[in-house]
Amino acid sequence: MTRHGVLAAGLLLAAPFAARAQDRPRVQPSRDVTVTYRVEGAAASVVPGGIPGTLRLSWDAAGQRLRAEPEGRTQAVIVDLRAHSAQVMDSMLRSALTLPVRDGDLQPLTLDGARLTQRGTDTVAGLPCTTWAVQSPRGAGTVCFTADGVALRADGQVDGQHGTFTASSVSYGPQPDELFRVPAEYMQLSMPKFGRIK
Repeated sequence: MTRHGVLAAGLLLAAPFAARAQDRPRVQPSRDVTVTYRVEGAAASVVPGGIPGTLRLSWDAAGQRLRAEPEGRTQAVIVDLRAHSAQVMDSMLRSALTLPVRDGDLQPLTLDGARLTQRGTDTVAGLPCTTWAVQSPRGAGTVCFTADGVALRADGQVDGQHGTFTASSVSYGPQPDELFRVPAEYMQLSMPKFGRIK
């Protein structure tokens, strides 16, 4: 998978946990939580065979870190919003690939510059949520947020790739720090840098 493909997949995985704005509803979880999602569309490219599957997303509220882990794969995407960093970790290969993050790459997670318009209410995974239409420079869609900022359903496009997420379970509770750290013994990799072709 290309650098753009890896990062786009990571952003699609993490998009349900977007950031905050004072003049909008809370759209970032206010406490630690793990959500299991059913994913379809472009987001399904992260599950075996590219078919609809299950994604486990863990959020560390204090550290503003998230971990996205598709069922049936050995890879996990770890994003640190404060450090402006992203890594793809592989437990089978015991390695971690650091992704180069450029200005704007994490915009789908922070929703900086996005416009949110309330559309109604719903219940997903047994929890009430409010549906908002989202328009941003990187894409558009709808997200249903709980009052404490958990995205229970998302449907839309990021950089032209369409995906949907629907929560099947939500579990609140402290997240262990090791979930968001690459083990010290893992081999650290980085994307190669290519010079201009003359």
